[in-house]
Amino acid sequence: MKLLHALALSIALLVSVWVCLSIGMPTLNLNPWIGFVAWATFFAAGGGSAALGKSVGAALAGVFLTAGTMYLVGLAGGSLPALAVLVAILAFVLVAMADVAALSYTPAAFLGAATYFGATGDTMEKVMFVSLTWLVGLTFGYASERFGKSMTRAA
Repeated sequence: MKLLHALALSIALLVSVWVCLSIGMPTLNLNPWIGFVAWATFFAAGGGSAALGKSVGAALAGVFLTAGTMYLVGLAGGSLPALAVLVAILAFVLVAMADVAALSYTPAAFLGAATYFGATGDTMEKVMFVSLTWLVGLTFGYASERFGKSMTRAA
């Protein structure tokens, strides 16, 4: 089987598992769309264990830094000017942290930030479930790649 078709099949099969876990088992607190974002980030980073390494640190930094930013926005009164200035500083940090190898995959940092912004719940709850969902989503990306590659035959 061609790698593309094997990946398509493995992703389709694991998506059904993901849907059952994230929607069918709400007590797990896995957010379906955040898992898909993490999964896509894995492939956008090039796949393999290197993609896990590139994605996890930057994405989780994006989540945690955004939570901290929103906390500061609250301390500053929650005004639009405070939000604009502090999110601009956040964006600067998300790009500048690329100087650190473990945090250098800037798209994952911004996607981590975006998933935090898009999630609901109190701050600590959001940080925990968004981070957990990122880790599980990246794991599903890795598993789907491995499973897909196992279905290919040598040329």
